[in-house]
Amino acid sequence: MAEITAAMVKELRDKTDAPMMQAKKALTDANGDMEAAILLLREKNSKLEVKEGRISAEGVVEAFLNETATLGTIIELNSETDFVARNEMFGSLAKTLAAHASEHATVGTVDELLDAIHSGTGAPARTQLQETFAKLRENIIFKRFTVYETTDGTVDAYIHMGGKIGVLIELTGQGPEIQALAREIAMHISFSNPKFLSKDEAPANVVETERELVRTRTMADEKNANKPAEILEKIIEGGLNNFFKASALLEQAYIREPKQTIAQLIKGKTEIKRFVRYEIGEASA
Repeated sequence: MAEITAAMVKELRDKTDAPMMQAKKALTDANGDMEAAILLLREKNSKLEVKEGRISAEGVVEAFLNETATLGTIIELNSETDFVARNEMFGSLAKTLAAHASEHATVGTVDELLDAIHSGTGAPARTQLQETFAKLRENIIFKRFTVYETTDGTVDAYIHMGGKIGVLIELTGQGPEIQALAREIAMHISFSNPKFLSKDEAPANVVETERELVRTRTMADEKNANKPAEILEKIIEGGLNNFFKASALLEQAYIREPKQTIAQLIKGKTEIKRFVRYEIGEASA
């Protein structure tokens, strides 16, 4: 039997918000296996949310959008402390890097983007990052970036909670109505944190794991003990649909009008081509 330490219990509670004794029991039953313990907790609680890949970090998410709403970027810039993250010089660097990314839309990595020449200084963008570090005397990490560009669609970016969360989105079509929809949906994404665009895009292994979790909960419920197999399957499918309603953007209830899904909101008006959501402190995919 593996030793269950206080640090292991804390890690599991940080990931799941489970009560201490439940977290300890799950780890004990799973013989110290963290992922197995999470599955045990989820089997007992359908509403349990797992905070995947959290890391300790400060910083800001920043975005850039061109005047025609056809090119947008989002970047995450990390610092060691919140004090530096709120510094005006740090914020200016984040804005500069977001705009810089728009000028090098085909670059694939952070290092390549930092080595690219900045149009305003004539020097690599890395130089400005190093100069900011020298003045603030704290490590600065340009963690990630995404660029969306379209010729016949609309790109929008939304920053939430003072730069803690950011969303970049692309819709089909152009014009004021599409731009307004793009902003509304980006705001919705910042709040609802969907994992994928549609249920068809959910990875097969994720769907199968969820199906088995629902099946385990269903079969363990005493109320279902004498129900026919076909009824149990309908219950399981209903539970899986609830997962999609929480995780797939198009299936989610619109935050301003919960009786309407995002799919219903955009029907006949536009299509969502892609989106990305950044949040300070989450691990990169």
